[in-house]
Amino acid sequence: MTAIQGGEYESARDVRAARAYWLRVPLKVPYENALCRLESFDVMVIQLVDGEGRVGWGEACPVTGYSPETPEQAWRWIGEQLPRIVGAHPRRWHALLDASLAKYPFVVSAIHEGLSDLTRSPLLHRDDPPSVRLLGTVNTLDKQVAPDAALQLLDRGYTTLKVKVGYDPREDSERVCRIAEAVAGEAQLRLDANQGYSLEDAIGFARRVPADAVEVFEQPVPADRWDQLEAIGRLKLLPLMLDESIYDDSDIRRAATFDGVTAVKLKMSKSGGPRGLADQVALCRSLGLNVVVGNGVASDLGCFHEAVCYGQLGLDTAAEMNGFLKTTSSLLDTPLSMNQDSLELPNPRTVAVDEQRLLSLSIETREFP
Repeated sequence: MTAIQGGEYESARDVRAARAYWLRVPLKVPYENALCRLESFDVMVIQLVDGEGRVGWGEACPVTGYSPETPEQAWRWIGEQLPRIVGAHPRRWHALLDASLAKYPFVVSAIHEGLSDLTRSPLLHRDDPPSVRLLGTVNTLDKQVAPDAALQLLDRGYTTLKVKVGYDPREDSERVCRIAEAVAGEAQLRLDANQGYSLEDAIGFARRVPADAVEVFEQPVPADRWDQLEAIGRLKLLPLMLDESIYDDSDIRRAATFDGVTAVKLKMSKSGGPRGLADQVALCRSLGLNVVVGNGVASDLGCFHEAVCYGQLGLDTAAEMNGFLKTTSSLLDTPLSMNQDSLELPNPRTVAVDEQRLLSLSIETREFP
């Protein structure tokens, strides 16, 4: 895991107060993937306040089975460790956060996000952030309904479509084939298995879908089965993208050595915040890997910060910070908006968090000191 080096927050005053909110944010419709079925997002929001009254915000959305920490473990870490940041010198922040990053990447990344926001890091603050092209998600497992759902996304301007697979490989491949036939080359398909297949099922699935319709086949097998990823990659049936296997720099370097792995998925929420994400993007580029950025399980706060950061990094792949489209409530007082497939970003100086809405969605809160 990349350590965030001293100097990142040189301009910071001591953090004088902190608040934490555990929100349960309902979704418009359940979100399906091979790991779980979500009807709400567990969102941990961190507020940091310095001695001059400046405020920084960060967010973590740990998901059991995806993130190393569960929501309960993340909340426990916040209660035990966030008080150690309040009033501490920045050097102590680095020691504490670097020591916890591998085991608690989501919540530690949220702290880094909040510190970057507090210090007005250029990665999160520019007056004219560019719009960000997003993918559209075909959020149905019904093979009869999926083609029409894909066409509706095409009508709204999307040119990259995410299709969740990782269930029954034959049913999945039939659904993908129907979607590919419906879109007829007007969109690329990003097929995300979320670790759901065995080696044999992943290979069988890849043989049955039209390769020319597929942008990447994402995380077909469990994150720790590098041997299986290597075996799938050697066949070069579909370009592979790794997500759940990627946390620290050594994972990225290892992925770059595998035949068939053309891309990795990075998220600010597990890279160590904005600076950690920027550093990992630079590493991927140096190794010849394509990069997709974006967390689809996040509120509009996390999506906004990640999108602003993405816009600073010069990437052009369809991004995935689309969690705000899934939730019923906005945490920001300026809701994010779409122009066809583009996320239009307001000036960060004009955006604030609606603290009353935080309280209305909270199941627990903590305040330090």
